[in-house]
Amino acid sequence: MTNNEIATNSQARHRRPLLWTALVVTALCNAAASLAGLTAVGIVFGFLVLLCGAGLVVEHRRR
Repeated sequence: MTNNEIATNSQARHRRPLLWTALVVTALCNAAASLAGLTAVGIVFGFLVLLCGAGLVVEHRRR
C-alpha cells in the first residue's frame, strides 16, 4: 500500500461520517421547513439532502 492510498483511505474514513451527519441534519431541517410551510427553505434543504446522498453513493462506489 502506497502513502497516497493510505492518505486517500484516511480521508474517506473521515468523510463518510460527515456526509451521514449532514444527510440526517439536512433531512430533519427539510422536514421542519416543510411542516412550517417554508417552501423555498424546504427546497434548499431538499437539494442539500440530494447532494449528501450523492456524495455517499460516490464514496460507496469508490470502495
